[in-house]
Amino acid sequence: MAERALAALLLTAVALPPLLARLAGGRPPNPGPQLAALAPVATVPALAAVLVAAFTAWWLAILLAIPAAMLLAWQLPPPRPRRGQPGAPPPSGAGPAPGQVTVRVLSVNARGGVADPAALLHTVQRHEVDVLAVQELTPELASRLAAAQLPGVLPFAEIDPRPGSPGVGLWARWPLTPLPPVPGMLAAAPRARIEPRPGLPVTLVSIHPKAPMKGRAAEWQRDLEQLRGALVTVTEPQVVAGDFNASRDHRAFRNLLAVGFVDCADAAGRRPWPGFTWPRTLDFDASRVHRPVQGWLRTRSMVPVMRLDHVLVTRAAATVREARVIPVPGTDHHGVLAVIGFSPAHVGAGPRPAGVSGQT
Repeated sequence: MAERALAALLLTAVALPPLLARLAGGRPPNPGPQLAALAPVATVPALAAVLVAAFTAWWLAILLAIPAAMLLAWQLPPPRPRRGQPGAPPPSGAGPAPGQVTVRVLSVNARGGVADPAALLHTVQRHEVDVLAVQELTPELASRLAAAQLPGVLPFAEIDPRPGSPGVGLWARWPLTPLPPVPGMLAAAPRARIEPRPGLPVTLVSIHPKAPMKGRAAEWQRDLEQLRGALVTVTEPQVVAGDFNASRDHRAFRNLLAVGFVDCADAAGRRPWPGFTWPRTLDFDASRVHRPVQGWLRTRSMVPVMRLDHVLVTRAAATVREARVIPVPGTDHHGVLAVIGFSPAHVGAGPRPAGVSGQT
């Protein structure tokens, strides 16, 4: 009995650092953001601790159920808006509302430009994508996507390719009106306006905040704050797609939602749960690995444990019909597909004014 009690306590001890970091909002300095991102993983040992304690002592099981319940509650999907409320999903099986136009948005992290362009084009065609947002877009990948005939499917583009990981691009089925990029971001953050129907403007944004790794946690938080400040100034409907390097376990991300946005994976009529997007494959420092091993590592599949990739939409401006995660060969992230309905009634339905407090 003592051994089981000790095992239960050790399992809970493993779960406590992510729990405490999540309670603190996942704020810098490190390892706060990194530990908070591990809250979904910490749920497993926390629940296992309760199970082990249940065979030891009822009072111990109740005590250890408190942190386990907190971790589990944070990972459960939030309630969808009720019918009639802004952002409420349509009834199951219902088609688009009269006058509504559907926009299919796919966001993909291209892993430093090594994503397979032919596979990405196939994914765009298969899912009838209208808007493609690519992060970690290198000049080489941009050229390979053009050679793979992506412009034949999505002919309009607003791209800022860069070596390494800072490049980002947008492609669309409709003409794109370039807008100033999100200011102050370390990586590219292109913005453009589409009109999927005349008189129905939608602002598109693709972003890739720095990951809170290698001493960059403060830069990561500044990126998310800069993004929040830019989004609240726009009054027309917005779609913000990208690898945020953040999840609902970070207060900085919850603050984005609090100013009038909804994560499509949370609000869709058909939604994934838990919808984790990273890591899809093993990550590694290629400079320290022999070339034959590099190819082997890139093919080793993993079970994603975090949802870092998102498609956000203005809460009052859209109906999210569907969201799903999609594997894309060559990347270490799942892509995110969101099917969003816009109607003329949504014009001018921007986010709430700046200064709204974040969610807890």
